[in-house]
Amino acid sequence: MKKFLLFGFAALVLSCSPDRNGIKITKQDYTGKWPFTVNEVEVWCDGYKEIYMEADNGKTYALSVSAKTASKDKNKIYNVDEIWLDNPDQPGTKLPYTDFIERGIVLCNSEQAQPTE
Repeated sequence: MKKFLLFGFAALVLSCSPDRNGIKITKQDYTGKWPFTVNEVEVWCDGYKEIYMEADNGKTYALSVSAKTASKDKNKIYNVDEIWLDNPDQPGTKLPYTDFIERGIVLCNSEQAQPTE
């Protein structure tokens, strides 16, 4: 009976999706140079201006400095460098992804403006 209850609880926890207010951005719909090797991402805010991104490869990346700092101990947050593209127009540099951080900050600000229950 204990095993059954434990299994049921684990299934319930695993089936719940994160409660986050994110924005999906696709390479196809993005204006400008797409800075990643993946084709679709979801950007969201967590904590105090911690901007994260889940890519269509199933991995979550820390985008903002506060997210990178906060996520050092989290084993499921990856370094965005693994999908960050080089800038072909400026050798030795990467394509900027500041627009993605800015969109995440807008989400942070809108979440902070929400009345708490």
